[in-house]
Amino acid sequence: MKENIIEKQTFTYPLLFRFIFRYMNFIITILLLLYTIPLVVFVSEKIVLAFPLIFNLLIIFFLNRHYFHLYKILPYQIESDDEKIICSKFYLSKKEIVIYYNDITLLSGGIFENKISGLMNIFDGKNNVHIGFYKKLNNSGKLATIILSKVNRELYDVALEKIISGKREVNK
Repeated sequence: MKENIIEKQTFTYPLLFRFIFRYMNFIITILLLLYTIPLVVFVSEKIVLAFPLIFNLLIIFFLNRHYFHLYKILPYQIESDDEKIICSKFYLSKKEIVIYYNDITLLSGGIFENKISGLMNIFDGKNNVHIGFYKKLNNSGKLATIILSKVNRELYDVALEKIISGKREVNK
């Protein structure tokens, strides 16, 4: 598995998706809060307004929880070479995470589980680090291929089995 040499490559998100991943949470939260204010004001007059109020607050809570999770694990730039991936340009952070292919213990989500879309997760068990990336990343398929070609054989076999078993189910 490890005989192929890979030149250093950089993967980034297009401008539109960087904007969505960084700022759309704020826009949607403000719009939902604007809708929530009249509900709070008039809930004492009509108790039935408590249901949309609770629903709105739940949407705001889960949306923000999801985005805060993304802010922690979603790098806007990933560099890949022959032995490691370097993740940088996290939202409001100057941190840089280096994950060596040998240290990867789990690949989940997205293409790693034969899903068309979704967050692809990489777990570094040695350093207890977790990053993720979406298919919207420029050349994300190439990055996934590089990662699969460089991880240890057992992890590669597990990911390949998930991909093949998913294709079998589609063909039935």
